[in-house]
Amino acid sequence: MVKPVLSAIVLVAALVPALGRAEAVRPNVDFAGVVEPVGSKRAAMQDLIFDLATAWADCNVEAMTSAVADTVKFSYPTTAYEGKATMLKDLETFCGQATDTSIFFPADAFYIDVDSGRIAAELQFRTFQRGNRQVVNDVWVATIADDKITVIKEYLDGRVKDLQAQGVLQLEESPEFLTPWPPRTEAWEACFPIAKSAPINTCPPT
Repeated sequence: MVKPVLSAIVLVAALVPALGRAEAVRPNVDFAGVVEPVGSKRAAMQDLIFDLATAWADCNVEAMTSAVADTVKFSYPTTAYEGKATMLKDLETFCGQATDTSIFFPADAFYIDVDSGRIAAELQFRTFQRGNRQVVNDVWVATIADDKITVIKEYLDGRVKDLQAQGVLQLEESPEFLTPWPPRTEAWEACFPIAKSAPINTCPPT
């Protein structure tokens, strides 16, 4: 009876990723959970998010082109636009400014509703941009129709990267549990940073 039990343990270990260990699902994209069954509708939706992730993380134009609809609507703090061509231009601009980019999805990243075609994913976006390393926890919410992403909304706190540059927040990568803000650094662990976001310019410009 020992051999069958050991065989079952080995099989389970092979199917389930080790706790806290992420596996590559696309270039520069890691996932700490179990991917959806191949051929399922859930897998098709999850794959589109992985494709979009590698588009940003690996500057992969083909991945973005195949993942989003021609009339995709994309919005994130400070920006909202429509159209694949504009999104590809946004990708080109980002890739011209950023290096060493990668994306991490924790084990509990995905919320998938096949009936509505809606999918949400928690992720961590890591890059080097504007002279500083940035590790920002993020949420994507997407609508999928006809096997394409038609709407993608990104929710993140832009203050995080600034607080990391100031040494207030940690650059913790691939935590088991994502929080809106990463932990504070040792120097700030006893203090809560009071951060505000306000325009530094005037409108109309003077």
